[in-house]
Amino acid sequence: PPLKAIPLGGEASLTLSAEIRLRYDTFDNGQLTPGHDYQQGLLRSVLGAELRLNPDLRLYGEIGTGQVEGSSSIAPATFQNNASLQQVFMDARRHVGPALIGAMVGRQEFADGPRQLISLSDGPNLHRTWNGVRLYAHWPRWRLGAFDLSATRLEPGFFDEEIDNTERLRGLNASFILWSGPKDSNIYLDPFWIHSNNDTYRSGGSSGNDDRDTFGARLWGRRGDLRFDWTLARQTGEYTDSDIGAWGLFAVQSLALSDKGWKPRLTSHIDVASGGGAYESGTRKGFNQLYASSSYLGEGRFLSLSNLLLIAPGISFSPTPKTNLSIEYGFARRLSEDDAVYAGGMRPYPGTQNVPGHEIGGLLRIAASWSVTKQVSLFLDYEHLAAGDILTRAHLPSGSYGYLGATFRF
Repeated sequence: PPLKAIPLGGEASLTLSAEIRLRYDTFDNGQLTPGHDYQQGLLRSVLGAELRLNPDLRLYGEIGTGQVEGSSSIAPATFQNNASLQQVFMDARRHVGPALIGAMVGRQEFADGPRQLISLSDGPNLHRTWNGVRLYAHWPRWRLGAFDLSATRLEPGFFDEEIDNTERLRGLNASFILWSGPKDSNIYLDPFWIHSNNDTYRSGGSSGNDDRDTFGARLWGRRGDLRFDWTLARQTGEYTDSDIGAWGLFAVQSLALSDKGWKPRLTSHIDVASGGGAYESGTRKGFNQLYASSSYLGEGRFLSLSNLLLIAPGISFSPTPKTNLSIEYGFARRLSEDDAVYAGGMRPYPGTQNVPGHEIGGLLRIAASWSVTKQVSLFLDYEHLAAGDILTRAHLPSGSYGYLGATFRF
């Protein structure tokens, strides 16, 4: 295709890429604050270039900008940003017998793990990026990875981002093919260890240094009409002067009812994340969702994966090969009564730690997408959190969020 793998002589080539995303958001009782109704327009624009010197060495760079129409003065730098050097890294690799050994060094996106813990953060205009090194080794039936990364701290001006060494991510991960079948019906086991450090982590009504180890495993894949993605994680470490003892269990599955017509598929996910200890002395039992996908529990960010039990059945359809519609309704409860209900970003809903009960409410989500061409996609989403017993007792209302948007990728 034009502007892809442009010959530069010898083995060298240059590939250009671009992305533009337009989105219009609307909030009713945003952040479950009565009367906090507003709308905003979002623009993401990214330009990238890959210089491949030979099959074993490539350089990649990416510049992004984010713009907000409406409430831009209070928008964080991940939304309102004149220009940012999003990525600039070197990827060197070499085949050694049956293995592919490589290293990525520099500023880079990183999302190698369960989406309940690690993601690009696609909701904001600019993705989350990291600075450091990522090592990898691939064999035909298994792979091994290691990483040591520091966060990129964005500022809203022109190329004024900084490397934040107080927010770090280190660890090891692997993946094994447990079973191979026809038509990509493979089953994988991915063990992982993630060490995270964040000097400004918020827990309940306080903030401080969170030094945490997350150990776990992800079992995922496809067997016939069943697709599944199950993750179990245990967290230990220290938050300020308190010990950490937390856990999370996330089970996502779907079953195809037919491969003809609208191709209906039953869906569900069950999310259980521990809570407790945020408002009292002793062990901190609240699960830290680290850098979870902003779309996993909804772009409205009504809930976080901490002190939560969520059971969300649903159904999805594909009326045409290029369109998809999904509907789900989640029943949300909290596990610990002495801990708060948490919104996105681990923000506690005020007063919920002081009221009894377990019922948070019901979360309706409707999403649709249309791949117009290979480059252009349209999408819309609607989310509504119906306030349950806890939120009502804390004098918090129900809330709604919706967006309509389009993405161009080249």
